[in-house]
Amino acid sequence: MNQECITGLCQTWKNICEQYTAKEHQAAFKFIEEHVEYLVTVFYQQMVKEPESAEFFKDDIIQKRLIDTLRKWLLETFQVAMNTHYEQSVKRQQKVGVVHARVGIPSWLIMRGVREIERNVFEILEQKSEQQNLHMCSYIVQIMGFSTEIMCRSYEANTEKSQEIKHNYRLFSAMQDVAVHKDKQRGSLLDWENELMFKIFSGSLGFYHPLFSKSEFGLWFIHKASYAFSGSEQVQLIIDRIYQVDELTQQAMQMMDRDQLQQVIQNIRELNREIQHLVDQLFQVAEYIESGNDSLTQLLNRRYLNTIVSREISFARQNHTPLSLLAFDADYFKSINDKFGHAAGDMALKFIAEALQRFSQGSDYAFRIGGEEFLLLLVDTEIDRAMSIAENVRRYIEQGLIRTAQGQQFNFTVSVGCVLYDGHPDYQRFLDAADHALYAAKNNGRNCIYVAKTDPQATCSAS
Repeated sequence: MNQECITGLCQTWKNICEQYTAKEHQAAFKFIEEHVEYLVTVFYQQMVKEPESAEFFKDDIIQKRLIDTLRKWLLETFQVAMNTHYEQSVKRQQKVGVVHARVGIPSWLIMRGVREIERNVFEILEQKSEQQNLHMCSYIVQIMGFSTEIMCRSYEANTEKSQEIKHNYRLFSAMQDVAVHKDKQRGSLLDWENELMFKIFSGSLGFYHPLFSKSEFGLWFIHKASYAFSGSEQVQLIIDRIYQVDELTQQAMQMMDRDQLQQVIQNIRELNREIQHLVDQLFQVAEYIESGNDSLTQLLNRRYLNTIVSREISFARQNHTPLSLLAFDADYFKSINDKFGHAAGDMALKFIAEALQRFSQGSDYAFRIGGEEFLLLLVDTEIDRAMSIAENVRRYIEQGLIRTAQGQQFNFTVSVGCVLYDGHPDYQRFLDAADHALYAAKNNGRNCIYVAKTDPQATCSAS
């Protein structure tokens, strides 16, 4: 939204306020202030009743953050006529709309909640007999309606942009998988199956084997390929087959009859052959799209960062699976460029990318987000695995030796911020938490891992 649009919205807000007297502005603010706790309560009582809002308005999030946010919004919105901070307030409504678009809260759901507030305003005023109540109510409804309108403007603009990026990402991801993952993932599928066969035919009954959905192939397909090829009829078929294989694998681990076990294994192999065939069909429909790769490291760049993190957050919330994020930054990177030249600096960046790829798996996402900063999004990952990967990368880089074309040698270190997803639907909070953890690692002496926690205590580990 450009400045011209903001100026126009400020003038509209001012025009609405000028239809009423200063006394009415004061009376409306006093009314809102007096009843704000009740209005906030009925807003969220209505929200939690709606099935569509369940994933956005969980009780712990409402209690910890959203109640205070709505209370502040109501009070600040009705102070504008008195403090004349029109531009500041317009921008605040815009920001709310951006957050709603980022989280994916439908605008109609917010409007329904606002309607509930307005209905209760009328009910409260009906119990009073003052002559000016009708006029004050008109003012309250206009201001709430207009502030919500600004939110919706911002919401629609950001949602449209997000949908375009998501569409492009699907095509880009499909192209990426053709180039990088076709042979690798076919191999990982066969490796999982071969390990299962080995355990069955060389060991005793009652063995343990990881579920197919948690294998390298399963995680890659569920978290990457299914999105890259969304809309293709093969996707749901493959997901169904993966979970069918899981059910058969669980049966096989509990069986004590070898004849029955052999039949189950045959069914697993047939399902895996079908999955291979369906995956091959998907790869045939991949299309080219503008690259989302960093040209130096070939990691993902910022282009699809928000899309990917948002999608994985939705998956984690819906399936109650863990999600972790690591933020990396090369320590004293400027000194490398100054002492050895920019070509040496590029070699250092490529070395970081190599380390991220070495210690992550196909379902994870590695980004170079600018300069010497990198992110590693770890799907289906608790904090222990995240810390282990962070330490492996940190140590690998610390112990590495870079040789320049001129025969010079140098090594360097990285600082790492580590955060476990806390359940909040706004992906920007997740990214910010990793960023803050990274800065804490830098402030704690560099070449260490700082783990963000919900309490003030945090850990820092280094060699």
